[in-house]
Amino acid sequence: MSKIIGYTLAILHVFIFTIFVLYINLAHDDGQLRLLWTLWLPIDFPISLFVIIGFDIFSGDSYYMSLIRIYIPYVVHGIFAPIWWFYLCRFVGYLTRNLGRASTRKSD
Repeated sequence: MSKIIGYTLAILHVFIFTIFVLYINLAHDDGQLRLLWTLWLPIDFPISLFVIIGFDIFSGDSYYMSLIRIYIPYVVHGIFAPIWWFYLCRFVGYLTRNLGRASTRKSD
């Protein structure tokens, strides 16, 4: 069951993220649109820390570093976060399954 929930959450995350990226890229060129990325920070909490760390590691001094800084949120939230949601559900399923077994062994 946890595998099905994990796949569902991962696919849902990819779908919502794709709509978000399309909105960001197709909306008018407004400077405030970049602030919408902060909505993903609490949603993908532990994984979203890689965005913040990546901004600190890659300074915007050169052209290539600026490009890397632009695409860090896309990679983290578009690739790593769905994988995180899948494995988070698998881990919770594993814990509940093993805790359920442990509690039935104690009661015997």
